[in-house]
Amino acid sequence: MLAIERRRRIIDILKEEKYVPVDELSKMINASIATVRRDLTKLENDGVLLKIRGGATLSDRSKSEISFQKRMNVNTEEKKMIAKKAIEFIQEGDVIILDAGTTTFFIAKEIISMKINVTIITNSLMIAKETANYPDFDLIFIGGKFDWKNMATIGSSAINFVSDLSVDKAFIGANGFDAIHGAMAFGEDNAVLNKMMANTAKQVFIVSDSSKIGKSAFFTSVPIEMIDVLITNEVSDDGLIKVLEDKGIKIEIAR
Repeated sequence: MLAIERRRRIIDILKEEKYVPVDELSKMINASIATVRRDLTKLENDGVLLKIRGGATLSDRSKSEISFQKRMNVNTEEKKMIAKKAIEFIQEGDVIILDAGTTTFFIAKEIISMKINVTIITNSLMIAKETANYPDFDLIFIGGKFDWKNMATIGSSAINFVSDLSVDKAFIGANGFDAIHGAMAFGEDNAVLNKMMANTAKQVFIVSDSSKIGKSAFFTSVPIEMIDVLITNEVSDDGLIKVLEDKGIKIEIAR
């Protein structure tokens, strides 16, 4: 079992059992106690769980990501504003990659509306469905294991495909964002794929409404040093603005 699969299994077990000793986890996932302890340390460092009394429990901030359809109805106007701002950075002939977020879905809709001739690469089924019938740009859909909650492909096949790409710009959403970790995601599969997307791009844009700024999620998806631009609707923390600017990250406010 791969490390990413073991850790996902550990999280699933802790959602059901609340607290599990290390030796029991070792038996449940068929891994050595030393391996389980390394996995628990990694997950604790990511803020997913707490190691206590020779075992582990999920941290207080642990929560499941809501489905794509539900997220589509959250902060919709802010996401549309962010999408309109993002369009300002997209030029004719660009090769862009869009992750499977709801904000990037609205970016795709703006591209359609503006009839910009670009190549779109995405792992989002919703973005693929939205853009498939328009001849103004090329669509490349990333294959892989299907994640029904996020309506997206994930996993090793998707990661391997993206690793061979070279794109002009990546637009990536976030479940959380701060000046230490950068963009964060609830799912490890999504986080690993998003980091690979960022790694392929000449410019990396994080598109996130203000409700995610200063909030945490389980896994770092795009480390702070990989980010070029943060597009959001509001940043109320002057300290955060200064830190990001000192790190060379441009902040674009959508209004």
